[in-house]
Amino acid sequence: MPLKLSFSSRAHLWAEVVMPRGERVFVPTEDAHATGAQTGLSIEAPELATSITCVVTVQGTRPPLGALRGGVWVKVDEATVARLQSLIGATTKDPEQQRIAGRTEPRVDCDFPARLLTPQALADCAVKSISPHGLTLRAPFTTAPGKVLSLVVTLPDGDATLSGTVMWVRAELKLCGLRLISLDSVTEVRLEKTVTALSASKAEAAPQSGHTIVVADDDPSILDFLTRVATKAGHRVVRTDRGDKALELVRQEKPRLVFLDVLMPGLDGLEVAKAIRGDATLNGIPVVLLSAMGEVRLADAVRTVGAADFLTKPMKLEAVRALMLRLLPPRGAQLDAT
Repeated sequence: MPLKLSFSSRAHLWAEVVMPRGERVFVPTEDAHATGAQTGLSIEAPELATSITCVVTVQGTRPPLGALRGGVWVKVDEATVARLQSLIGATTKDPEQQRIAGRTEPRVDCDFPARLLTPQALADCAVKSISPHGLTLRAPFTTAPGKVLSLVVTLPDGDATLSGTVMWVRAELKLCGLRLISLDSVTEVRLEKTVTALSASKAEAAPQSGHTIVVADDDPSILDFLTRVATKAGHRVVRTDRGDKALELVRQEKPRLVFLDVLMPGLDGLEVAKAIRGDATLNGIPVVLLSAMGEVRLADAVRTVGAADFLTKPMKLEAVRALMLRLLPPRGAQLDAT
C-alpha cells in the first residue's frame, strides 16, 4: 500500500523533509517494505492545498521499540523537495521554529562528552540532549544550518561515531541541533536503547513535589516539548493526543494546569475547555489553548471558552516557563472546588 505522511505544521514539514533534502524521512507504517524497494508516498500539511504524491526509495526499516513507532526510512527525490520548498515558502527557516519543530521521537536531556572530527577537530564538546535520530550539541565554534558534522560521542555503552546535518543554531549559547544521517542498524539500536533507558531513569528520579499537568496535542513534537519543559521543572505530566481523552484525564487527575491544542481528534480544544468550565469541580483549573491560528483569533477563543491564556505555535521555551510560573499555584496548595 502507498505510504502516507501527515504534518501538523509547515515548520514540522520543513524540518523533517525540506531541510535534510529528503534524506532518511521516517514514515510510520505497519506494512512490510523491503530495503531498496520503491513505493508511493502522499505528503499532507495544512499549508498545502492538496496532498503531494511522489515515489520514494525505502532506505531501511525500524521495528516498534518501547515508545517508538515502527516504520520505514525513505529517500524523497530532489524534485519533490524543491516543490515542497517553493509551496511552503522560506519563512519556516526561522531558527526558533526549526529548534522546536520536527521532534517526533522521544528526546531526553543528557551530558555526554563528545569530540568533533569534522569540519575541525575539537575536544571541548558535549551532547546536551539526544533522540534516536537527532541530538543537541554544545561546541565552542560557529556553524550554520545545512552543514554536516562528524563527531564521536561517549554513550553509556561506549563511544559512537555519528554524522549529522545541522538543523538549527543558537550561536549565543554555542548550541546546534543535528539530524543524524547514515546510521547503521547497530548504532541505531544503541541510540534507541540509550534514549529508552535515560527516559525510564529520569522518570523514576523525577521530583514528586510538583503539580500534575495535562497536555493534549495531536502533534508528537509539541507533546514531547511541553512534557520536557514541565518535568524538568519538577511537575508530573499526563499526556494524550485526543480531546475526548483529555477531558477524561482532567476529570480523573484533577490537574493544576491543562494545555489544550485547539484542533484535535475526538473533541477539539475549545469543546474540552467549555466542558471544564461547565463542571463545578473543575472550573478552577487554568486552561491554556495551543494553536498556530494567530494571536488575534486565539485571544478571541480564550475569551469565548473562559481559558486562562494561550500559546502560539511554534512555542518559545521562555514563554512556556513564564506561563507555568504565573498560572500554577504554590506547591502544596489545594485546588479549590467552587
